[in-house]
This record gives sequence, C-alpha cells and structure tokens, in this order.
Amino acid sequence: MPGFFDGDGRSALAAAIPAFERTTTAELVLCVRPRSDPYWRACVLVGATSALAVLALLLYSEPEFDLPWFLIWPALIGLSFGAAARWPLVQRALTPLAHRERRVLAAARATFVEHDVADTRGRTGVLLYISLAERTAVVIADLAVRRAVPPGTWARAVAALRDPLARGAPATALLAPIAALGVLCGEVLPRADDDINELPDEVRP
Repeated sequence: MPGFFDGDGRSALAAAIPAFERTTTAELVLCVRPRSDPYWRACVLVGATSALAVLALLLYSEPEFDLPWFLIWPALIGLSFGAAARWPLVQRALTPLAHRERRVLAAARATFVEHDVADTRGRTGVLLYISLAERTAVVIADLAVRRAVPPGTWARAVAALRDPLARGAPATALLAPIAALGVLCGEVLPRADDDINELPDEVRP
C-alpha cells in the first residue's frame, strides 16, 4: 500500500472527494483496503506442495537422512513457503479471477453499509472501494444514482477507474477517472442550492 500512495497520493485522493461533489448532489465515499480476503487457499496450496516436494527429496535422494529430518524439513519449508505465498502476486496467480472478484464485491457491499453510504437523505451515496492486493475497484451507487445514470455510461466510467489499478498504477492515476465520474453525476444529479455535505471527505481504510 505505501507504493500506491507514493508522493502525495493520499492527499490527492482526499482532495478528489470534494472536487467530485462540487457540481453534484452525489456523495462520494472512498475506501482503500490492502486486500479483501486473506486467500488462505493459496497459502495452503503453496505450503503443502513445498512440503511434499521436500519430503520426496528426502526420500529419494542420496545420502540417507535421519528420521527426524522427515518431520522437521517438510514442516519448516512448508510453513515458510506458505507464509511467502501471502505476496499479492502469488495470490493473484493462484486464485481464480472469479473468486477474487466475488470476495472484493462482498467486501465492498459490507463497506457500503459500514460507512453509512446508504444513509444520505437523497439516496445519492457512491462508494469507490479500492482493493490493492487484487488490483481492482468496485463502485457501488445508491438508488438515486442508479436511476439517474444510464447503465452503459456508468459501466464505462467504472471501467476507466479499474484500468489503472489493474496495471498497478499509483493513486494519482485515479484522479482523472474520479473527476470524470463526478462530471457524469453532475450532469444527471446537479448540486442543489441547499445541498449539505453528509459524509466525511476523507480516504477511509
């Protein structure tokens, strides 16, 4: 996550929130998480495979080893490689895309409720949920936004947000797509004279 926020990334993202809301009644909540799931399956797979490989080496290689090593070395190697498999690159490689997307979507939906995005008076909350290990984002809009923005237009705007993340780009690469999403919301849900800021303008964990 430090790489994602290199330079002024965090402050730039925080500034993008009020900029998004300047011309629209939509309320943006921006959440950045290191990961959406521990993906233990990948760790177990790598650890078990490594332990079996070491055990086979001990059984069939020369010279012969004392019996205690048949317990010690597979356990040590399996645990070490299993722990190393928490590296995001390994987890992405060993976890099917569909499973990763389901976990990110489930986490985003929970965050939508957790951060009260559905509690705005006009049902105009928009959650931008970024999951760094999976290199993706989910945008969940409340009822008024979903009704106002054409689905195809919304999908293209969200895809523009996801593309930089898929490439491993830093936070500053998201500023233009976030601004474009704000312009889109402003066209169909323009800011009213009595509009108030109902949700905090900060990058949330």
